[in-house]
Amino acid sequence: MATYFRMRRRSWLAVSLCMLIAWSTLPSFAQSADEAALKARLDKLAQPDGRKIGSVDIAGSEFLPKLYAALNYRPVWTPANVEALSNAIARSWEDGLAPADFHADFVKSARAGKATVNAADREVILSDAFVRLLYQLYFGKVAPNGLDPNWNFTRPVLTEDPVVPIAAALQSGNIAGLIDTVTLKQPLYVELKALLQQYTDYEARGGWPAVPDGPALKPGQSDPRIAVLRERLAVTGEWQKPAETGTPDVYDPALVAAVKSFQAMQGLEPDGVLGPGTLAVLNVPASARISQIRANLERGRWLLRTMGPEAVIVNVAGFYLHVFLKGEKVWTTRVIVGQSYTKTPIFTEPMRTVVINPDWTVPQSITRNEVFPKALANPGYLAAGNYEVIDSSGRPVSVDLAQYTAATFPYRFRQKPGEKNALGLVKFLFPNRYSVYLHDTPSRQLFAKSGRTFSHGCIRVEDPLKLASIILGDRLGWPRSKIDSIAAAGKMQSIALPQPLPVLVLYWTVDPAPENGTAFYNDIYGRDARLIKALDAPFRP
Repeated sequence: MATYFRMRRRSWLAVSLCMLIAWSTLPSFAQSADEAALKARLDKLAQPDGRKIGSVDIAGSEFLPKLYAALNYRPVWTPANVEALSNAIARSWEDGLAPADFHADFVKSARAGKATVNAADREVILSDAFVRLLYQLYFGKVAPNGLDPNWNFTRPVLTEDPVVPIAAALQSGNIAGLIDTVTLKQPLYVELKALLQQYTDYEARGGWPAVPDGPALKPGQSDPRIAVLRERLAVTGEWQKPAETGTPDVYDPALVAAVKSFQAMQGLEPDGVLGPGTLAVLNVPASARISQIRANLERGRWLLRTMGPEAVIVNVAGFYLHVFLKGEKVWTTRVIVGQSYTKTPIFTEPMRTVVINPDWTVPQSITRNEVFPKALANPGYLAAGNYEVIDSSGRPVSVDLAQYTAATFPYRFRQKPGEKNALGLVKFLFPNRYSVYLHDTPSRQLFAKSGRTFSHGCIRVEDPLKLASIILGDRLGWPRSKIDSIAAAGKMQSIALPQPLPVLVLYWTVDPAPENGTAFYNDIYGRDARLIKALDAPFRP
């Protein structure tokens, strides 16, 4: 009997264990079916006709199979995850991005439980939306070298396989946390985002009125457009209603000051005259300014994540130069950049040498188009400009220019150091394939102009000796007096920097926080329009 009961007990234990195993494996069987269906759908992404689900294009055809392999092909889009994704997509416009790029309509339907596709397709679309959003926030939507083949800035580097943090966020439900992690926090970018919010609010309230055309308006004159001008400047804050108002249609000092402030921030001559140029900028609509801000947010995603604590930064569109040392902006000055047909390229290279009292070997294009014709027409031109003719080895030669044409002239011109030298007293070399560098200029009167596009592509610095003293003082401990002494001696001297200093030649048409307020710069090279068009086009990774 004892043996029987022991056998019965073992039988019941065996049955119970089998039942437990059976019950525990039922959900596993269901889950395995979902996993199999999801894996089959992901496998289809390898085929061109499998990368579209209804009207939805799947961008992550290579990445998503890797992601779900790390997730063991388990579905991860819980209602909480979908809600977090939907909220993030709705707010993507705050970074100047387009919610439509992230399947916004589908995600909204999925959040409401109204997705019309099967479970596997739903997973793929939601994950594609999530990865698209992370990608654009981190790298930007547009490939910069697709707009500019000269682009040579380093792309932001990922320190780990992106599958790892994305899979972890999906499993833990930390969707919002990962999005916050990849969103750029650099101060300029944050200020641009705030500016986008501000101008979006302007547009939501109807923007600002257009000031009608008319003759140039000068201080003290009367004009029926005055009321509209005040209203226009009141929207963006340049004009505030004074405690005591004067004659309503008179261009009074308070309004003149407001116009001058506006002009200065837009890169216009701050003369207080309401001429056609100022009128055109006043009437740029809020929607256009929003697009301009979005373009510069995209540039921020390209550049600001990799920017180090030390650099010389040139803003070509804003005509200024900043020096950053040890994470602090230590100096700003005005610059002159290339004309529209000799554009200053956008690139970065390290500064390695400062040359005091430089000579100038004239580029071939300037030789053919400018110096040779002038020298041929005027026998005294070369001596007056302190030029000499050199051969391919750099040795001075004596030649008869009349034997040649500009196209057949086999020599070069070199301008000796001195006050007449086109490079002035200092040049800063950061070797690059464009032969562009920073330098002084004898044409100092041009720095007083607002639109400073006068060079052949190089960048002229308003106070180059000050720039030299900052750089050589930091890198070599030189006092300004030593630099001035070398310059006064008139002999060319090259100083190698023991630690190179990055030079970033950039193109920013919006400056959200200069000394006197927000500045919108003229798009001198027409780069904004191409970038805005690319931002508004469908996303192509």
